[in-house]
Amino acid sequence: MFRVHCNKCFRHRKTDPAVPFHLTQCRHVICGPCLGQSSQERICPLCGRALKTIQINRDMPTCVANYFEDPLRFQQIYRKISKFQADQRASDNLGFYRQLQQQEQNKRQLEGFCKMEAQLNQKVVEEKKRIAELRTYIAYHEDAEKRRRHSTDERFHTPEFKEAWNTSVSTSDQTQSDKPSDSFCPDADMDSRPTRRRSFGGNTKDFRL
Repeated sequence: MFRVHCNKCFRHRKTDPAVPFHLTQCRHVICGPCLGQSSQERICPLCGRALKTIQINRDMPTCVANYFEDPLRFQQIYRKISKFQADQRASDNLGFYRQLQQQEQNKRQLEGFCKMEAQLNQKVVEEKKRIAELRTYIAYHEDAEKRRRHSTDERFHTPEFKEAWNTSVSTSDQTQSDKPSDSFCPDADMDSRPTRRRSFGGNTKDFRL
């Protein structure tokens, strides 16, 4: 820590505690008497810049009071701040790296899904083609069956077919009427059966065949 003194007359604050000291905007320390001599010109007596000061006391703003603090304390603070910010950057980098890994994994999954989709689409096309062939096959055979039935119906309704059918029916009736009919007579059949004699234990009996 330095000793507070006037940069113009080199008066020390501890030697004259009753004398006020001021800090200029250009970072110069000036005592009250020297400031009074240069206050009329309103310029810094050391560098000639525009004069604007604040009194050095306990009521100074923090940003001004820090100039009179021990720099080692700020060094420790800055080390903590630097370590905190370094940890945060490392955490951010780790998160970014994990996002890249997840992105690569998602990319591989997407490529796999695209291949699967292409295979499924190809299979759908093949199935549609097969279904269309089956429908054509079924339609062809249904149409052939309709044509066959229509041709058969037309053939049955032709005069030649009707004439041949009537002739066949009449011939069949005549053939059935010309055949002799045998009457079924159980008694007559039983009486007409031949008889034979057979002896059973010395007794002779007649039985019919």
